[in-house]
Amino acid sequence: MRRYLCQPTVPARLAARLWRPGWPSQRAQLPCLVPWGAVTLRLSEASEQDEPALLRAYAMLGEQSRYLRFMRMPAKPTAEQLAWFTRYPRERQLALLLSTPEGEVIAHAQSVRRRRPERAEFACVVADAWQGQGLGSALLLTLALLAREQGVEEWVAEVLSENRPMLTLLRGLGLPLSCVTGGATQVVRLDLTALDLARSATKGE
Repeated sequence: MRRYLCQPTVPARLAARLWRPGWPSQRAQLPCLVPWGAVTLRLSEASEQDEPALLRAYAMLGEQSRYLRFMRMPAKPTAEQLAWFTRYPRERQLALLLSTPEGEVIAHAQSVRRRRPERAEFACVVADAWQGQGLGSALLLTLALLAREQGVEEWVAEVLSENRPMLTLLRGLGLPLSCVTGGATQVVRLDLTALDLARSATKGE
């Protein structure tokens, strides 16, 4: 039986998560250096030059992480997938990479517009050793801000029902969320228009 779950926006939580000095809120601010604990990471938009590092990053993922991301366990992205990750039309797609000072890619997130320009699909994966630290939330909120800047109003993703870490992450962002559950996968929708008011609040407007 299918179930429909809805979660309203949590303004205080969203505003608190958006208050991240050093993290960008506009695409033009990329690439940039962002603080993360005792480490400074590099945040950039994916490009063709990143393909070798991105390929290494996906090869280092554990089987479970690859399965939850792709809903199967490929050894590595195909050439077509890798090109889709980096050589995409900039007006319809946005992909962010987080890298260590040594140049190791530790997180990758995408927002892809489909038929309706105000709606986009999204995905995110974090290297096994960096999971559970809040990095996925920070990266997704940054990607959401940049997608919203480009006019995206709604994010949609199909998530495996067993992918509890991702489902928990999405419910904790503070964005309005609706979820259709009841099968092997769940369709999650996030309302990005809530970012407008929350972002104004963090600026004191």
